[in-house]
Amino acid sequence: MAYCFLFLLGRFTLKFFFGELRVIESQHMYDRLLNFLLFKVVFVGAILEPKWEELLIWTSWFTILGFLRIFSMLCRDRFEYLTFSPNTPVQAHLRILVLLILILLSDIFWFIMCISIFRSMLLLLTFECFTLFLDTVQTLIKYLIHLRDITRQSVWESRGILLYYTEFVTDTLILVATLGHYLHIMLLHGISFTLIDAVLFLNMRSVFNNLRKKIVAYCNYRQAISNMQTQYPNATDIELKEYNDDCAICRDSMDKAKKLPCGHMFHLTCLRSWLEHHSSCPTCRRSL
Repeated sequence: MAYCFLFLLGRFTLKFFFGELRVIESQHMYDRLLNFLLFKVVFVGAILEPKWEELLIWTSWFTILGFLRIFSMLCRDRFEYLTFSPNTPVQAHLRILVLLILILLSDIFWFIMCISIFRSMLLLLTFECFTLFLDTVQTLIKYLIHLRDITRQSVWESRGILLYYTEFVTDTLILVATLGHYLHIMLLHGISFTLIDAVLFLNMRSVFNNLRKKIVAYCNYRQAISNMQTQYPNATDIELKEYNDDCAICRDSMDKAKKLPCGHMFHLTCLRSWLEHHSSCPTCRRSL
């Protein structure tokens, strides 16, 4: 009965808040659901004894948190679509914002419920609440930054920095929490060289590599930003006139620009946004 109600609630939520899903959104939803289910099967096999009471608790818990996570990720997909859609109705933004807030409040409710009832399994249960909270908060903050940006009449130079650090901090915390969660599972399960151990180890290695890449990318970004401020001079009016070209990143004309060692010039804000994901010149790919 409870699962039928959850299914109907899911159908209503999809119809009311999203309308028709795009093909890519549907594909992402099914892929995330499959990955979530596969890992939870491994988790249950590693942690639980064959007792129906425990199995029922974990199944119910994963169903509720999985339900919230799927819609949180759908909100992120729809947000990314709406940010590039011209003339988006206000109602479309409002619906996604309302759903994100509802997901956040629901997650907090289940976290409090977990603390009150399942203290013996607190670390295992609250991992999903914690990562769901961070994912939802990230989307919500990015959404609010976007709405603030489109209502401004002037260029918001801090927008890119806020977006970058929002994504970096939340993603890093999620990766650290996930790695800690895997280690906790392995400590509880022990090492017996079974298929479950192999799956856990592969997941741990993947998370560790992602965490390392993110930290290395952040260090490169900080170094590039420092170089941009100290080593890359502002282009003079004469240099801009001789350059006689648009910014290669945004394709807009330049009244002010930063000049790279290779001679190419870009808007400061455009270059900063580019350096969040790359460490080379956008035009000639020379390392910065």
